[in-house]
Amino acid sequence: MNKNIYTALAVVGVVVIGGVFLVKQKNVQVPFTTEVIEKTEPSVTTNISKTQKEQASITTNNTSQPKVIVKTNTDTPPLLIKSIGVNLDYYNSATNRAGDFVFTKEKLQFDRLFMGYGFFIPFSEASPAKYNPQPTFILPLGTPARSLVDGIVVSIPVLWSGDYSVQVTENGKMEKWIYETEHIINPKVKVGDKVIAGQIIGEVSDFSQGLPAGFGMVEMGILKGGQVPQHVCPFAYFDPSIKEEMQKKIIALYTAWEDYAGDTSLYNEIESIPGCIKLDPIEG
Repeated sequence: MNKNIYTALAVVGVVVIGGVFLVKQKNVQVPFTTEVIEKTEPSVTTNISKTQKEQASITTNNTSQPKVIVKTNTDTPPLLIKSIGVNLDYYNSATNRAGDFVFTKEKLQFDRLFMGYGFFIPFSEASPAKYNPQPTFILPLGTPARSLVDGIVVSIPVLWSGDYSVQVTENGKMEKWIYETEHIINPKVKVGDKVIAGQIIGEVSDFSQGLPAGFGMVEMGILKGGQVPQHVCPFAYFDPSIKEEMQKKIIALYTAWEDYAGDTSLYNEIESIPGCIKLDPIEG
């Protein structure tokens, strides 16, 4: 190696003053010598998982500790569904009920007590043809409507139908993800209230779209905000504590109602996710 060439590792800067070489390191000036100065920076160890390391952006400098920024997936709802907004149970022929659902021979608009997410609603004078963005339940008037999740009530808007939607978010602020129990009357909560899944927050609406006397409706939904708001299928986001049992109960409701109505074409018992006729987001 040429003696006139010197190597320094981890040196902050080299300053030339009046022809004398000085090495500046951490604000300390050290006379330059003909020896090669070797310095190895200590390795930085962070206590994060492999996945976090792949997602994190780590920046360092000579005067501060590394900063770790972990990216989160905002395309997944932050809260999992612990209640479908009403009580669903296995059909009991003695009571003619499946939880809150009362089986009836009265004429129903779509021949069903339950219209799942993505159910096709044909054109009518009241609305254009569309896919149902919020699962709909037909129930007796006075049936309690319940919170879907543990959270905080963020809004209770009056709907076009003259009834209410109780909207809940994780922190009580208007967030990207909003959990809706929609078409209710006699709200039992107010904005700012903390609620738990299954808590009574109102009653099913008396808003009627061709329903028989004594019946009302309520809908549940997960709204994803954005430039174009969308809904996603709530049954795809069950909490593990209820997921298996609720999926079984939905299929059991399909079967029991088809047997009662004498029409096996009303539901698809082999849906990949029971209650989700479609899996794609639906605008609106």
